[in-house]
Amino acid sequence: MNTKTTTSRNGILALNILFAGILAAVCFAPPSDATTLNQQRFQALPGALNGLPSGVVYVMDTTAQELIAIAYDPNQKKLKTLGYRSVSSDAKTVPTN
Repeated sequence: MNTKTTTSRNGILALNILFAGILAAVCFAPPSDATTLNQQRFQALPGALNGLPSGVVYVMDTTAQELIAIAYDPNQKKLKTLGYRSVSSDAKTVPTN
């Protein structure tokens, strides 16, 4: 037999064994489960602040009880965070009768 044919056949055989191993690893790998996240709910309210021509948007995460104020900066063409409040911690400080 020709040496070139033997070398080609051995190369193809080695490649097929490699592909069979990869296929077996993929087929017999344990399946992964998707992680579940808390379902978050948001509310957005437009507003205005003195000195801000573009206005402001207040975004409330009702699940985590967090409030954030966001404004658009036209010079930098970016959204800027103006402030953050934890509504739940604010509610705890209110005196109750």
